[in-house]
Amino acid sequence: MWVPTIVGLLAVAFAAYLASYVLRKDTGTPAMQKVANAIFEGAMAFLNRQYRTIAALAVVAAIVVAAVLYLLGQGDQAAKFSLAWHTALAFLIGAICSGISGFIGMYVAVRSNSRTASAATRSLGEALMVSLRGGAVSGFLVVSLSLLGVTGVFVGFGGLTNPALAPSLIVGFGFGASFVALFAQLGGGIYTKAADVGADLVGKIEAGIPEDDPRNPAVIADLVGDNVGDCAGRGADLFESTAAENIGAMILGVSLYVATHNIGWILFPLVVR
Repeated sequence: MWVPTIVGLLAVAFAAYLASYVLRKDTGTPAMQKVANAIFEGAMAFLNRQYRTIAALAVVAAIVVAAVLYLLGQGDQAAKFSLAWHTALAFLIGAICSGISGFIGMYVAVRSNSRTASAATRSLGEALMVSLRGGAVSGFLVVSLSLLGVTGVFVGFGGLTNPALAPSLIVGFGFGASFVALFAQLGGGIYTKAADVGADLVGKIEAGIPEDDPRNPAVIADLVGDNVGDCAGRGADLFESTAAENIGAMILGVSLYVATHNIGWILFPLVVR
């Protein structure tokens, strides 16, 4: 278990290093900062409101999942209760990790916008470096949080003492991650396209202003949508895909564990990831 844990922690540390590198860069001219601050304020306002709604829905969904598993589960009362609360807890942990990966990825993306534009005034190579490192923060966080989350839940739910049962208990982790990704993608995607179409209609068609012209106030909403939809939503979606792949492969490894009594078959997906 130490391999995925150490790799996950190293990935988080490297993502923190990349984020600090980006945030240390110059933020550009006052005009750049004015537009960047407006985009940041709009993106954070949208994401805070969206995540508050998702959090409330996630708690309700976790309660419903626990109730269904308890009422319709098989076995004695203790077994049904254990399955219900373990799945509900894993659901909430997966939802939290998915939200964190999307939130941090979007935060760094918004903060790197003006810094990339400022770097482009100096050299193409520096601008490319800032933008790539800003995007890499989300990539490393998605994989590392997935590894640490699945590993932590697996160990916490008795994976080392009862390996054959634990993967079934952590299915809720992937379900919770999928729950957040669903609403993040839908909410961010709808907002993105609504703002994009609205800005184009008002700017290019009615006022004759070029696309993404700062004279059009709707452009700010359009750029906010690009960040919340393409960064936060995509980050949560990739986290969900990674977690589901790990958990699914671990469940398949249970059949080999039953035949060989080698826990390595269950842990293999985490090590490979």
